[in-house]
Amino acid sequence: MQLMLSCRNVLRPVTWGAALLATTLVTGCSDGESSPTTSSSPPTLPASAPSASSAPASPGVSPEPSPIISYLGKTKIVTVGDVEVRATRNALGFNVACNMTNSRDAPLNFRVTVSIGNGKDWVQTTKFDFGRIEPGQVGRETVLMGDSYEGEPPDDPNIYIDSTINY
Repeated sequence: MQLMLSCRNVLRPVTWGAALLATTLVTGCSDGESSPTTSSSPPTLPASAPSASSAPASPGVSPEPSPIISYLGKTKIVTVGDVEVRATRNALGFNVACNMTNSRDAPLNFRVTVSIGNGKDWVQTTKFDFGRIEPGQVGRETVLMGDSYEGEPPDDPNIYIDSTINY
């Protein structure tokens, strides 16, 4: 569902998330006990606008964890929550290792979908299907990705943890 926002007699579609953000920026937030903040500088907006399909998060729902990117020599490491993916370039493509930590109270099976690419025209996806992982334990799997890639593989690939499913 979209709202229509009028500005200089031009109607523009606005998503609920953008409308909520605009309303919050215009009216401000208050807990009812403190006075409104007075500031001479205008509020800053995020670098990228929310997508049209995104809805505002419910107050009780925590946001998605942000990926943590680090390097260990030539190995790029991306960590999101309990999932760690390591990619190391070699002559055939990339050795990609996935480590899944079971932080739940019960043994579970996990499936992690990972994509690796150059950020332009090449991407490959694989699924790591971990069997039963006991609470507090780590499952580990390694695959070779990019072995069928035509051309020069990127030195610093883009790594995405597309999904994590437990069952």
